[in-house]
Amino acid sequence: AKPGGNRAGDMLGANGAIRLRRDGDAWVPLAAGPTPGAPVNLDGPGGKALRLLAAIETALTSGPRAAGGAAAPVIEQELAIAWRHIEGRLTRMERGYPLAGGAPGTEYARLAAAIAGASRPVAAGGPMILALPSAGSVENLRLLADGTAVLALAQGDVAALAQQGRGAPGVEIPSLPWVRALAALYPEVVHVVVPAASPARRMADLAGKALGVGVAGSGARATAEIVLAAHELDGPRIALAPEEAAAALASGRIAAWVWVTLAPAQAVQRIADTAPFRLLPLDAAAIAGATEGAPLRPLAIPAHTYPGQTEAVPSLGTSALLLATDALRPEEVEALLGLLFTAPGIAAQGGPAALQINRTRARDAGPVPLHPAAASFYQRGVR
Repeated sequence: AKPGGNRAGDMLGANGAIRLRRDGDAWVPLAAGPTPGAPVNLDGPGGKALRLLAAIETALTSGPRAAGGAAAPVIEQELAIAWRHIEGRLTRMERGYPLAGGAPGTEYARLAAAIAGASRPVAAGGPMILALPSAGSVENLRLLADGTAVLALAQGDVAALAQQGRGAPGVEIPSLPWVRALAALYPEVVHVVVPAASPARRMADLAGKALGVGVAGSGARATAEIVLAAHELDGPRIALAPEEAAAALASGRIAAWVWVTLAPAQAVQRIADTAPFRLLPLDAAAIAGATEGAPLRPLAIPAHTYPGQTEAVPSLGTSALLLATDALRPEEVEALLGLLFTAPGIAAQGGPAALQINRTRARDAGPVPLHPAAASFYQRGVR
């Protein structure tokens, strides 16, 4: 613009971005909006969403943030998170139940997928469930807290810490005083895995060594920190997904892998495909200390659970829980538990974890309060 104003014939410049396509020897602009050529009302219903989509499209098609640039992975990660939130909330609006499960390849992910799959044939007359991927228990509790998930799988010790408003060493756990258990599903136990040739025979032998633990957002990471603190082990921690553990042990990158899962666990059994391994027992004093300061209980890995394991291994354990909040209505709880205990597809597709689910175990959620409707369900022996 000119100080004295503009006149006919003046050339004006504007900064912006426009998409073009080649048409023969010429470039022609592409129309904006979800339907090419259709008018777009950015001030009408859905206008805010359209403006956000337009801003994202500009970020991905122009300047240093364009797809393939250094910032593209950040944009893609945030979009994936946003879409997960949107999908979860829309499913709930349609009377569905987003279930926060676990990372691909984990027992939680397999079980969540089995529960979701079993729900679809009865969607017209029962609960429809959507399995959401996640890093594990801690992230699942966050998804439950922000409303992205209506249901969540989580370790009982981590869920109890959230319900009590407590944390774990070096791990931020959301405060969820209103979290409630619908069912205890199966026992989970701490595994401390070392190569068969390792000189380590007890936990103290790991002092100062690099130790593999779960990734951020996993319950295994939170519990590992509690267990290692109880043994006064403060060496380097290396976050590993289950599929990375075998290579890290074989290469010497870590001296031991600390994991929390059912026994036997497929992730632990796969380590034997790379190299033989042993399980270290937890120290009696540390077990006693951990059960006093955290919602864990003494639990041994039975003899002959894994190849070459001739004796029971003293450890600590908890239960995998199916969680919700106290806002879930009684009729919803009834329908969800009815599905859990009667749908044959869950046992068929959920793997070893699903085969351990039964009503007797389900009512014992440890320190996490049962949802009142779940307590009533078990008391009445509903079939």
